[in-house]
Amino acid sequence: MATTVPATQPSVSAQELIDRASRLVPLLRSNIDRTEQLGNPTPENLAALREAGLFRLTTPVAHGGLHPSMRNQVEIIAEVGRGCASTGWIVANHAASTEFTLILDDEATEEIFGDNPDAILLSAGTGPGARAEKVPGGLKVNARLPYASGCEISDWALCIAIPLYDGDRQIGAANALVALDDIVITRTWNVAGMRGTGTHAMTLTDVFVPDRRTLVVEKDDTDRLEELLSPSELVKGNLHSLSALVGAARGALDVAGDALAKGKPIVYSTYRRAADSPAIQRAFTEATHLVDTAYLHMLHVADEFDRLLPGDELPRVARARARMHSASALSSAREGMQQILHVAGTGGFADTNPIQAYWRDLEVGSRHNHLSLPLIVEDYGRALLAVGPTVTAFH
Repeated sequence: MATTVPATQPSVSAQELIDRASRLVPLLRSNIDRTEQLGNPTPENLAALREAGLFRLTTPVAHGGLHPSMRNQVEIIAEVGRGCASTGWIVANHAASTEFTLILDDEATEEIFGDNPDAILLSAGTGPGARAEKVPGGLKVNARLPYASGCEISDWALCIAIPLYDGDRQIGAANALVALDDIVITRTWNVAGMRGTGTHAMTLTDVFVPDRRTLVVEKDDTDRLEELLSPSELVKGNLHSLSALVGAARGALDVAGDALAKGKPIVYSTYRRAADSPAIQRAFTEATHLVDTAYLHMLHVADEFDRLLPGDELPRVARARARMHSASALSSAREGMQQILHVAGTGGFADTNPIQAYWRDLEVGSRHNHLSLPLIVEDYGRALLAVGPTVTAFH
């Protein structure tokens, strides 16, 4: 993919990156319908993100990486999601995935970013039947990854926790960074929301991955593989994703507020301007407060990560608490969205109104398995009471 920003760009302040993302909101919002039709962010969206440097949040510094704080990262991604949730989701997945490259050697990072410092990465978990085997110089991988956001527009795929076998015996697991040219994509993503994320299935058949692009852990206890992806890093990656969804709620609030400011009426009522109605005033106030509450929960979790020293892990209760705040962010965003829909009325569900797209995206995206409120509540309770976890990846 072509790049528009030099690899060695001057230092950019976090506020400038946030401002750049904010300036993209009108473009991204205007392209929501086309993004859904394409099943991926439009070429204009991707070009604008590259121009703004927003594919370099966690890229290695030698290749133009900017590395703002986690708080600033989620603020940036939330602004992208405020324009288009699907586009924000791609930026989030990329930022979380690219952090894997920070542990690779110079040969590998040069291969990934040398000719394309804005290379797009995704990460996805493998489905049943996946296996990796050691071969001279690397791994041979066979796997199906059923949900791979951005697979049609990405350059590299981080395949997570591929079971490692020696014959019929599992001896560990591996992460492997694979070029998309080596992967077969099956278009399987047909859902009500997040339509522009292109979360299709990927298949790898006898794909060779050199050692320089793998992380292998050999151990008997394959339920505990923190060496592949630490529990804290997994929570951090999920925070990237939810920030795009919190941004979607803010986007819907923008649109509803603009309609009220332009004198939107309430049909079959005595109000020529909906903004004069106490009921609408209350609904819009509650929506604003709930969306702000979601944002504050999101920032709280980001601040927890910014306080961590490099290489440190959040203790189990702290991780569970962080996930609970993340879930609360999404719950508040969804409650706020319901009030926004009351303000928008039936017109908010028109195909031409971005509110219905934001609503669908938030409803679908917030059901992601790692953002699922019921299990997060259960896991938090278990952590507080020192009972075994519900999800092995987070213990």
